[in-house]
Amino acid sequence: NITNAQKRWGSCSHRGNLSFSWRLIMAPLPIIDSVVVHELVHLEVRNHSKAFWNKVGSLDKEYKEHKDWLKNNGYLLRLK
Repeated sequence: NITNAQKRWGSCSHRGNLSFSWRLIMAPLPIIDSVVVHELVHLEVRNHSKAFWNKVGSLDKEYKEHKDWLKNNGYLLRLK
């Protein structure tokens, strides 16, 4: 699903439905990939445990930098 969420880049429901904010389309591709990886890992690990972050890190070696990029630049991903 594509959403109008402003505070959440992506989500994974308890039924495994993935949703992403349309604002991601304005992000650099590695950032989009990182958010998608994050949500896909939630299909296997439903929390933000160490196991979750280890799995994310195995698929996205720079996930910490990508997470920081969104924290520092996410506000720029909006229509003017």
